[in-house]
Amino acid sequence: MTSRMEKEDIWKKVLTLQRKRMAISLITASHLYKTELHRGINFFLPAFSRLWLEEEDVGQDQLIADICTGIEEEEGPRIEIIMEEGVPIVASSEEPKEKETNPDPLKQLIRCFQRAATSEETAASAIHEDSLYIRFADVMAKSIHIEEEDGDDGEEGEIDQAAKEEQTQALRGEQAVLASRGAAIMCLMYLSASGGEPNEMVAQTLQLGIHLLSGGNVEIQKMLIEYLQLKKDVRFFTSMAGLMNKCSVLNLEMFERQIKNVDAHGANALLLRHLSSKIRHRSRQDRQGAQAEGLGMGAELASGDNQNLNDADFTCSLFRFLQLTCEGHNLEFQNYLRTQPGHTTSVNLINCTVDYLLRLQESVMDFYWHYSSKEVIDEGGKEYFLRAIQVCSQVFNTLTESIQGPCVGNQMTLANSRLWDAINGFFFLFAHMMEKLYKNSTQLELLREFLNLQKDMIVLMLSMLEGNVLNGSIGKQMVDALVESQPSVEKILKFSDMFLKLKDLTTSQAFQDFDTNQDGWISPKEFQRAMESQKMYTVEDITYLMMCTDVNNDGKVDYMEFTERFHNPARDIGFNLAVLLVNLKEHITNDPRLEKIIEKAQTLLEYFDPFLGRIEIMGSSKRVEKIYFEIQESWLEQWGKQQIRDSKNSFLFNVLQDDGGDQGKLEAFINFCEDTIFEMQHAAAISSGDSDTKMERAIKQRDYFLQQTTASDQISETFKSGYNYGISAASALSPQNITTTIKNVTTSVRQMTWPQLLYSIIILIIRAGLAIGWGGYLLLMTIFRFAYFLTTSSEEEETAKNESGKEPPKMMNHDHATFSPPIVQEFHHSHVGVDAFGVGMNADHLNVNSLPDFVPPPRPETPETVLSEEEKPLNSEPQSPTSPTAASKAPSIYESIGAPQMVQLQSEADFQQGQYEPKIAESNSTKTKGSILNMLARNFKTIEKITLYLAFFVNVILLFHRVEITHTEAAEAASEGDDDEDAVESIIITGLQFPHMEYEITGWMLAQVLYWISVLHLTASFALLVSFYQLKIPLITFKREKEIARKLMFDGCWITEEDSEELGIVDTFMWYLDRIVISAKSFPMMYWDKFVRRKTRSKFKDQVDEETLTSILGEEKMSTDSSYDYRYSCWLWIGVIFTNGQFLYRVGYLLCSACGVFLSPFFYAFHLIDVVLSFPMLKAILQSVTHNLQQLILTIMMTLVVVYLYTVLAFNFFRKFYVQEGEDGEEPDRKCHNMLTCFIYHFYAGVRAGGGIGDELESPYGDDLEYIRMFFDISFFFFVIVILLAIMQGLIIDAFGELRDQQESATEKLESSCFICDIGKETFDRMPRGFEIHTTKEHNFANYLFFLQHLVNKDETEYTGQETYVREKYDNRDWDFFPVGECFVKQYEDQLLQS
Repeated sequence: MTSRMEKEDIWKKVLTLQRKRMAISLITASHLYKTELHRGINFFLPAFSRLWLEEEDVGQDQLIADICTGIEEEEGPRIEIIMEEGVPIVASSEEPKEKETNPDPLKQLIRCFQRAATSEETAASAIHEDSLYIRFADVMAKSIHIEEEDGDDGEEGEIDQAAKEEQTQALRGEQAVLASRGAAIMCLMYLSASGGEPNEMVAQTLQLGIHLLSGGNVEIQKMLIEYLQLKKDVRFFTSMAGLMNKCSVLNLEMFERQIKNVDAHGANALLLRHLSSKIRHRSRQDRQGAQAEGLGMGAELASGDNQNLNDADFTCSLFRFLQLTCEGHNLEFQNYLRTQPGHTTSVNLINCTVDYLLRLQESVMDFYWHYSSKEVIDEGGKEYFLRAIQVCSQVFNTLTESIQGPCVGNQMTLANSRLWDAINGFFFLFAHMMEKLYKNSTQLELLREFLNLQKDMIVLMLSMLEGNVLNGSIGKQMVDALVESQPSVEKILKFSDMFLKLKDLTTSQAFQDFDTNQDGWISPKEFQRAMESQKMYTVEDITYLMMCTDVNNDGKVDYMEFTERFHNPARDIGFNLAVLLVNLKEHITNDPRLEKIIEKAQTLLEYFDPFLGRIEIMGSSKRVEKIYFEIQESWLEQWGKQQIRDSKNSFLFNVLQDDGGDQGKLEAFINFCEDTIFEMQHAAAISSGDSDTKMERAIKQRDYFLQQTTASDQISETFKSGYNYGISAASALSPQNITTTIKNVTTSVRQMTWPQLLYSIIILIIRAGLAIGWGGYLLLMTIFRFAYFLTTSSEEEETAKNESGKEPPKMMNHDHATFSPPIVQEFHHSHVGVDAFGVGMNADHLNVNSLPDFVPPPRPETPETVLSEEEKPLNSEPQSPTSPTAASKAPSIYESIGAPQMVQLQSEADFQQGQYEPKIAESNSTKTKGSILNMLARNFKTIEKITLYLAFFVNVILLFHRVEITHTEAAEAASEGDDDEDAVESIIITGLQFPHMEYEITGWMLAQVLYWISVLHLTASFALLVSFYQLKIPLITFKREKEIARKLMFDGCWITEEDSEELGIVDTFMWYLDRIVISAKSFPMMYWDKFVRRKTRSKFKDQVDEETLTSILGEEKMSTDSSYDYRYSCWLWIGVIFTNGQFLYRVGYLLCSACGVFLSPFFYAFHLIDVVLSFPMLKAILQSVTHNLQQLILTIMMTLVVVYLYTVLAFNFFRKFYVQEGEDGEEPDRKCHNMLTCFIYHFYAGVRAGGGIGDELESPYGDDLEYIRMFFDISFFFFVIVILLAIMQGLIIDAFGELRDQQESATEKLESSCFICDIGKETFDRMPRGFEIHTTKEHNFANYLFFLQHLVNKDETEYTGQETYVREKYDNRDWDFFPVGECFVKQYEDQLLQS
């Protein structure tokens, strides 16, 4: 009894009365179905409204479109800010029309909100609680559809320019609907009226502003800056500064108190379960009172909504809004954020941002010191770190956007602020967190976010160096910061260097020898011995790497996964550091401190040197500036292909001979770059899935052994089956078995009756007919399929395939997901104060099934993920009480870094798993459309060589042909002595007898070999034509489309000018054909500027009426339009393919091969002409003949005229010398008694004869016309043989010499001067770096091409200031950004010589 009383006393001490009442109310709570119907409805509707309607898209975004329906909008009015009754409103600059229009309800609503925002201060406080504005601001934001930020760009991949432009145009239209009615100005007014106090109204206003400015809308930016300059209200800037001041940072003290409170709550929960059986008899009123009081037990901690980064989303929205005001390097807005001229008070928002960043960095450091002594960062700490990283990343991006361009004022402001203190702190944090997180695979998600944050910080530092000059002040301050953080920088460099070597280590043959099973798994001891044997690491490095390894249940290490896990992040951080150090190295001279850091990073710089592109441009300030960018490995691989090298050599040879000036050379260079970029992209597209890098081959080999467990058995069975079939076929064809089979068949036939024999014959004929018919059907289907591929766009096929292959995404399984009360409160405005079924709840306390699920995109199934519902584990270990509920889990580091990023959301059950299981990055094994055609295109050169070799073998066999003459006696012989016989000639193949050998190849065998080689050559010729179509026709089409697009957009061809009378028939036909294709819906198909017609329409709309433009340019193709474009197809085949000489040559090559198979094998003699085109030296000889082709043809025409004159003289005066006496009474042969015969004889015999026509005639001695005849012969010899034929030979020889001189001149010009800047070699000989470094590093020919490809592939919103400047010049066909006659070394020649 005493013990029981003691226990009850203990419970009374632990459990207060309020908590007992709460437990009773929770245990005996009545369910919804026990209440009355009307009360259930009243409970249900608020919860449904707040938790479902606000989360799901049920048509709120259509509300704005419905309101604006029927309102006529003016086309392109200029937006102005005017004052009406003291309220700035948006108005059109055009004069109002007399025609009355319907009122615009949306415009009236926004104007009403604007007046509310500008009310007196006494009523301004009501704005914060204006639920109507909050709801409408949310609806307006939803009406503008923007893409979610991925957060990590990863490697820049090629983007679909057409789809991107369509999305941009749609976004601009949605933004214009609101901006033209004053929504953007309304945002500024409400932010000014907020007074710097964060609340839901400010949050929704920021979201609306972000949606309006998304994508860098220049018109809205201009509208905002005009309003701020007109109103001169400092409240906006003071409010923004106040909001930054109110933004929270991490609070370690509050975090520790939350942990203690949650631990105590967990202990009390155990006692509550035991007590619940004893308090079921309490009254209903007591339970309800206990519930109301019990839910408030954590009110002290829950009240800090704006503390400990609970407002992380709000903070990110605030800085994102400021970033978007400067998006696109808006210099005016960048300067306005720093200083507001004309205002009573100037607020420097740049310094305010730096102050917040410094506060945030110090709070993150507090958390680091808290976890520095712990081995693993728990889930609670990881969540806070991730929130801090998210906010820091956004702050870095905002500062980066505020200085890019560059904005020199903001750069100097940051340089003179405490930014360097924050950067030094972050360097320390990155170095030590890398050391800590690399050791544990469960921390890789957090490590990935830290590496992304480090990348954002280095991008900010690089933006500080935009427009940097030699030995500039900002560069020197940055060096000081690096020197101050030198230990941390060296530690980061050490980690990068250590993990970069892993790829070369694990892919080496010596290392893979330790993997005896070739399955990708080795023991830790073998891994250590392998690293020691390579002698690439020190003992300390090997010890650290062994600490980072994970083993499976068998105690083995997956070294390929280990390499992928650590090499990719090391490459990311290493490349950004390499760019920063190279930039400082080339701009800061004579600084031994920097040289010491560069020396430590020498290995890193050498590793990234091939991938670090650098060029020089003439900047907007008319100074030479350096640009650094990343060169993709695939670009270097494609640049090294033989066809690209041939194109480069041909371009250099042609452009250096064409004296078109600097502008002409640069124009040709840009055209070459565009063609080469498209060719490289096309080659990469047809080579997709055929990558053969060292690492990928090793991974494929590892995956083969991991996934295909019975692959070796299957291969063995395949070989065994093939061997057995071969043995069976050989034995069946042996003479003995053939004889036995014939005897058996004969015996069976003899035993059959006549009906049975007839039935068997019919069955045999039917089966043979079916086999032949099936074979013919397959052949016809193959031909039709090929023709279909030739005439069908690959993009349309892929689109149709994707649309037909789409499956509805599957909902994530949350049936067994469990949650514990989180310690981190989410700042989500739709979940504030939710009353669900009469119980005050936070959304984080709800079961996941009560919330709408965000359906992620379906992922490819893997052996690990293909599990049935019964096989899936119900749940992993329950979540720790100290771990907060994360919204989403980012991809693991080796699944996301180094590859194009995708937003992935995982279930809470996956997030709650405490153990992290690393996997290899999944490879895309899907086949591309037309994989057979792509395979043929990839092997174009190989097929070309095969056809050449086969043609050579065929012509070798043709040498064994001879003519056999058979004699038949005449049926009507006059006498026995008559020897007249009819001779019949036939061509046969003789055999081949090898000397000193008894073996002989018969003519029949050679004939069979010749036939089958001919058939094989015909097949190879057809494959060669297909591969040429797949490989070369897209490039030819691209060039033609680019030519038409440039003429249309820049010259106004077909719009402002009519057909010229000077054009020939062919040119006129092509002119009209090009005009027809302009109006085709599919034009352009290959050229990357898909909206050239839209731009042309906008450019010439003031010069040409709309009807004429529509008739010429046609209508835009709708995305849903899948009809066949016959106009484009006709232009493609008639105007591009059938007019291309190379394609016609391949067609003729195929026809000759077909004639060789079906008509005569001697057609294969023409295929030997391909030898001339296959070897460059022979091609040069042929070019020497065609170089002066016009002069050569004119000389031949002159020869014909001279020969004709001599023919006239001979016909009239010397006919008797052309008579040759016949034999045995035959009539004489008179060569010159017919004018045509006489002319042919003079040209045939006279020109070929060494001494002229006189060598072919009778001697004139003793004739009456002796001297006249001598003069005739000598003059013919002199004019025709000596002069005219010598002129022909001289033209060919001179052309050969001229081509050789041009080649030598081009080579000498390239070796003696720079192609880009055209500065001579002698100028660089007196410089420290020299001419070779200048042409290979600073003005590398290929780097300018790679930079243009970098601009084409990169999103325009991600451009730096220098990239934006170059892109604008390029779009306007202005080549002033090329540093012609200038370079960085020459610009700072005096300073460099002094150093």
